[in-house]
Amino acid sequence: MKIIGRVLGASLGAAALALAVVASPAAAEPTPLGDYRQLAGVGSDTTQDALNGLGEVVKDGSNNKIIASYDARPLNTNIKTKAANCDFKRPDGSGNGRTALRASNGEAGGVYQGSNVVGCVDFARSSSYGGSTPSETGAYTYISFGVDAVTYAVNANSDLPSSLTYVQLQRIYRCLTTNVGGTPVTPLLMQSGSGTRSFWLSKMGVTEADIAAGDYPCLNTLNNGIQEHDGNVLTGHNDYLLPFSVGQYIAQGNAGAIATQTGVTVADRRGEAVLGRVNNLAPVTNGVLNVGFRAELVRDVYNVVPTANLGNATIASTFVGSTSKICSAKSTIELFGFGYRSTFADLLHQGCGDTRLKANS
Repeated sequence: MKIIGRVLGASLGAAALALAVVASPAAAEPTPLGDYRQLAGVGSDTTQDALNGLGEVVKDGSNNKIIASYDARPLNTNIKTKAANCDFKRPDGSGNGRTALRASNGEAGGVYQGSNVVGCVDFARSSSYGGSTPSETGAYTYISFGVDAVTYAVNANSDLPSSLTYVQLQRIYRCLTTNVGGTPVTPLLMQSGSGTRSFWLSKMGVTEADIAAGDYPCLNTLNNGIQEHDGNVLTGHNDYLLPFSVGQYIAQGNAGAIATQTGVTVADRRGEAVLGRVNNLAPVTNGVLNVGFRAELVRDVYNVVPTANLGNATIASTFVGSTSKICSAKSTIELFGFGYRSTFADLLHQGCGDTRLKANS
């Protein structure tokens, strides 16, 4: 067997082990029902678990929890984010989360999926940048809080190589390579609206317009039925290759420790999936995300807020700057699989709490 083994589940840093236990578990939304809190967030599957964890540890001066983060799953269900009104379909993925935030901010008539959501969403979880070119101007600010990476996952029984080059991955996703070393390969894509899908396609040099035009017939979405970071889709299919968030993979492997230390339930959806190396660079080292992984496949993850709301005291103290409540919870961020960056490199690789990156979507 050529695929690397699973080595992620039990390894945790000492800082993460120091987290205190909290009593009640978090589900698809804050419990108990009716615990609306000050800031309601929706969107990315990739960062939903981390925001659930941060929702348990980020508190105001009166020891009240500030963040209410609503999961992307279960699909096609409703959430209620505020005490009055605000009952609407659960946004699934970064793009849908940002769309709901824009509607909450009054765009599109304030309507999301047929419901009036004005004032119902305070921030959107996003694992991708919604603009075309990185900018410091725009109606929405992408506040970094962690570092993720995306690599490929395959079934543990697959004969596909344990390491592929970046160019090989691009050729596979452009339908130029249909087998590797004589082993057939079927490239998969997760659901539309996924930030990971958007990020991966941008790195593969593939556009949604080209997919819609039929230019890449080898790409398989299983009728848009693949939820991101769900390795169970690989079961019984040794030819499948699926993009997978490294942070999510680590968090799912840490599910037991996360439940013990934070009270948050993380669903272990890895199934038989194992992560591959890219250009022989490991995505995980010593149980934590390798921030030195292939540079093109490393990304920031964000909490997106209306730029006009950056001056709001609660938003500023929670999200903005290296001393914000979220950025001060480094051990929680790392427990949930994400890396931590404290310095600014460029607009797409910021330090925690930086507010320079903006877009209108």
